[in-house]
Amino acid sequence: MNDKDLQYPTEVEVTNRTQPFFENEHVHRQREEIGFLSGSRFSQIFLDCANDLIQSIDRSGRFLYVNKAWRETLGYDDAEIGALSIFDILDPDCRENCATLFRDIAAGKISHTYEVVFVAKSGRKIPVEGKISTDFKDGELVATRGIFRDLSHRKEAEDLLRDQKLFTEKLIRYSAVPIFVLDSQHRVTDWNRACEMLTGIPAGQIVGTTNHWQAFYREKQSCLADLVINSAERRKIAALYSVVQNSEGLEEGIHAEEWLDAVGGVRRYLSCDAVPIYNRDKELIAVIETLHDLTERKNMEEELTRLATTDALTGIYNRGKIEEFLKQEIARSSRYGSPLTIILFDLDRFKDINDSLGHTIGDQVLREVAATVGGQIRATDALGRWGGEEFMVLCPGIVATDAISIAEKLRQQVENLPLGVTISCGLAGCLPGESMDGLIKRADKALYAAKHAGRNLVRMAA
Repeated sequence: MNDKDLQYPTEVEVTNRTQPFFENEHVHRQREEIGFLSGSRFSQIFLDCANDLIQSIDRSGRFLYVNKAWRETLGYDDAEIGALSIFDILDPDCRENCATLFRDIAAGKISHTYEVVFVAKSGRKIPVEGKISTDFKDGELVATRGIFRDLSHRKEAEDLLRDQKLFTEKLIRYSAVPIFVLDSQHRVTDWNRACEMLTGIPAGQIVGTTNHWQAFYREKQSCLADLVINSAERRKIAALYSVVQNSEGLEEGIHAEEWLDAVGGVRRYLSCDAVPIYNRDKELIAVIETLHDLTERKNMEEELTRLATTDALTGIYNRGKIEEFLKQEIARSSRYGSPLTIILFDLDRFKDINDSLGHTIGDQVLREVAATVGGQIRATDALGRWGGEEFMVLCPGIVATDAISIAEKLRQQVENLPLGVTISCGLAGCLPGESMDGLIKRADKALYAAKHAGRNLVRMAA
């Protein structure tokens, strides 16, 4: 037998055969020679119980044997199988490669594992992975055996996974919410369009690098996602962000808010949520960080807070805010025994200024006095407008006797203004267990004592 006799026929040669398939003496001999399929080598019951597709074909590509799983999967009965060749069940797109494979097999070149696509009787395409072996006798190819595993479910799962990955990539890429993703080594793997628009940095410049901090800070600093990756550094989150809490509805996510230095070249207030992603072995593989620009809202909130706590005329604390501070300082004094003194002062003969010069000048005088006093007190002190032309200074950590010099300094500074106005001051130190009303009444009594004594004076409560 020469090499040509060992070649499998081409698809056209098999297809063009017109004589019906029948078991001539040669085929019958081949069937006997592969009796391993049903005889001593393998049990017919065993093969039919197998989930894999098992087949044997002769040198011309005709089927010598197929098991039950093969028949049920492809949908052919025994009579139909007898008339089929291997090319009849192959998807047209893989027939040429299979023809080459069969010629290699006949030449003794065996590809142990390969993938092909079978076509069932119904027309359904079935991807399979096969392992093949050959049976030679006296140097002549008797049969080729193949065991195939249906890959349909795996391929469907792979296709689904691929579709989900594509969907996720597009979801991130085209989301209106700025999103970036870091891998476990802090490298940027995704930087969506909204993030480009927010930061002014294109994805091509940042993906694959660890330079994402440049989009938010002027100097190198960890972003929230970086701190989530390095669990040992999570303690820094509270120091870097003014608002820190668990993300609502996001398992293991962290929510933080803060003013960031250089977002798109300007200072912005960002709300950030960082969520870790783990693989099936619970190993961290990525962190997704989403951003929301709350600058306008934060500015509005701060303005509303300022309006709610600030005196519109003078720009210092209003009565409500200075009372709030006073309550806090009294509570602190009571808890720790630390001293606290308040100074009440008002402008002398202010009504005469309004009556003679008008309210516009009177308002200007109030602003000048507030600015002067505010520039003289300590950073730990607080100044507020108590009402009309009356003001209060809180001096935590100062006993009343030491506060006299402070009040005198304030009085002198106001007297030196080119406005021709003076102030009278009354001060009182908080007594153990004293209420806020009690403290204010004693300071107010000292203030009136200063006025009755001739004005432009400082008096301390008994």
